[in-house]
Parts: sequence; structure tokens; C-alpha cells
Amino acid sequence: MLSRESRSTFDWSQLTVLELDGRAVAVRECDDNFRDDNRGYIGRLGVLPETRGRGLAKFLLRDAFALDAAAGRSGTIPHVDTSNPTPAVGVYLAVGMRPVAVSDIWRLVVPV
Repeated sequence: MLSRESRSTFDWSQLTVLELDGRAVAVRECDDNFRDDNRGYIGRLGVLPETRGRGLAKFLLRDAFALDAAAGRSGTIPHVDTSNPTPAVGVYLAVGMRPVAVSDIWRLVVPV
């Protein structure tokens, strides 16, 4: 978590953890990456596999939308890995979001 604290956009108050029976099962990490655009940003959203299908991710998304609206922000931006093996894209579509930009990220691993 130290790398997060070193970023000027990170704020611990924007980290949300959901618990079931005293066990952390879902997390949402927001930050101010898009403050200049007056938008909220969801950097990470995750739900443990055994607790998926209970609406936890949808709750976290809708809660972020409400917090951003209450702060006067014009919207909320998540970055979603569409090749993720989880049903992440479906969750975002289910809460009314639509893709507006698609990026390809490339890398090269150089053996040492």
C-alpha cells in the first residue's frame, strides 16, 4: 500500500471494504485521478469468487455514483479489463454504464 500513499491522488477515505460475517469479501478503491475533469474514478473493484452474485459489486458501483454526484462531480470513470475472466463487464453494463473508449496495452518481457 505504500505505493498508493505516495500518489497525490490517493486518499484512504476513498477505500471501501465490505464484510460478511466479519470477513472482508469486497473492495472498492477510488481516487482523484480525474479531479481536473470533475469526475470520480474507480481504480479497483473486486469481490471474492464465493460471494459473487449477491449484488456487492453493483452496490459498490452505485454507491460510488452517489458519492460522486453528492460531491458535485459530473460522472464516474472506471477502467475495466475486458479480458478479465470474471463477469466484470456485465456488472458495469448492468448498472447502466457503457464503454466510451477502448485501449490496447502492450508489453514486452525481456529475459535477463
